[in-house]
Amino acid sequence: MPETSIIKKIHNWKPFTGRPVGRPKSRWEDDVRNDLKKMKLIRWTEQVQDRLKWKGIVEKAKTLTRVVAPSKKKKNLYN
Repeated sequence: MPETSIIKKIHNWKPFTGRPVGRPKSRWEDDVRNDLKKMKLIRWTEQVQDRLKWKGIVEKAKTLTRVVAPSKKKKNLYN
């Protein structure tokens, strides 16, 4: 993919400001890497070259169960 591609620019973009204090938010790329680890895929970078094989991997990843952390609710001081 050429460096001038819009998709490439978006993927490589770095924000100008920092994140707020606390645990960093997970990124899409982090989720993909975690899914690949759960599936115990070895040499996945080679497997993405074959579209049919990669499509099968993506379909398998869709069936993985996700653990979603409960949201932290702010306490109301007046109740």
